[in-house]
Amino acid sequence: MLQVESKLELFENVVYKRRLTDLQKRKEAWEQEKNNLLERKEKQLNEEKDNIVRRRADLARVMGNEKIAKAKENERVLELKKINELKKDFIEAIRARAVEYTHTPQYGEDLAVRVEESLNELKPGEYRFHMVAADMDRFFDTFKTMAEEKGIVLHGETLEDARIGGHTISDMDRTYSLNYDLYTMIEDKRYAIGKLLYRLFQEEMDHE
Repeated sequence: MLQVESKLELFENVVYKRRLTDLQKRKEAWEQEKNNLLERKEKQLNEEKDNIVRRRADLARVMGNEKIAKAKENERVLELKKINELKKDFIEAIRARAVEYTHTPQYGEDLAVRVEESLNELKPGEYRFHMVAADMDRFFDTFKTMAEEKGIVLHGETLEDARIGGHTISDMDRTYSLNYDLYTMIEDKRYAIGKLLYRLFQEEMDHE
């Protein structure tokens, strides 16, 4: 036991602190890249808004009230279409970053924490445990042992690679499940992202 503790202490002093410093730098770089992405998307929104405002002004000069009302409705549809396009681009960018994240040491640490949280929600018994193939090879044995210590037996099953990473757990009869795969977690944010983009767009329009 003392040998294990000594090895752990050595790992912390020699490796972990250096990794922590490196991961902090990576985190700062990711935050900067995320901010840059938001700025680009906001700039694109502003450009689309300017184009719509110009078209609205041109139409107002040449159309009667009825045609103007119809034009405004068309513009509203166009606004929603542009917002949906921006939302799609934004989500695709997040997915790309999530794929890169799965290749970092931090991902393995975060995954272990989330899996343990999931196991703590379960009663002793047998469950289906799903991860993408690469993660099954790297982590399943560790998580299986973790589960056994809690009286839980995991039966590993492979998720399609489109799920990116993370994990899901279901009972053997598949009557319920805990879905923490990265694809699902990103999709769950789709509505919130759409609301944010729409709010930014409306605020810019109101300032005109």
